[in-house]
Amino acid sequence: FMSTTTNRAVAFQYAKGKGAGTILEIQTGMIDRGAELGWLSLYPHEAELCFPPLTGLEVVGTRVEDGILVLTMRLNLNLSTSTIDEVVGKRRKVVVGMCDNISVEAKKSIDGETWDALCRELN
Repeated sequence: FMSTTTNRAVAFQYAKGKGAGTILEIQTGMIDRGAELGWLSLYPHEAELCFPPLTGLEVVGTRVEDGILVLTMRLNLNLSTSTIDEVVGKRRKVVVGMCDNISVEAKKSIDGETWDALCRELN
């Protein structure tokens, strides 16, 4: 996830720390907005937005402001990213299929009586 702020003063406060500061000024539209987190944040004054994994950033401009490099960015969200539940479900399906295949291969390798005894032992 990518965490950002809509509060310009907060961004400059973080950027003025040690070393050279950089701010990503992100242009968003109706589709590629982040999720507002202020309502559950310990720091609601930071006006935090969170963007999903695989969010693409494209530099469309640069400038220096108060000694800080400001990169103007355009967002591209990956709207087809799977949810965690979908990823876990797909992975579970792969693992169950693999276990079924291992079971079939083991059964082929072991004679019937030994296989039956092994199954009784596992249950």
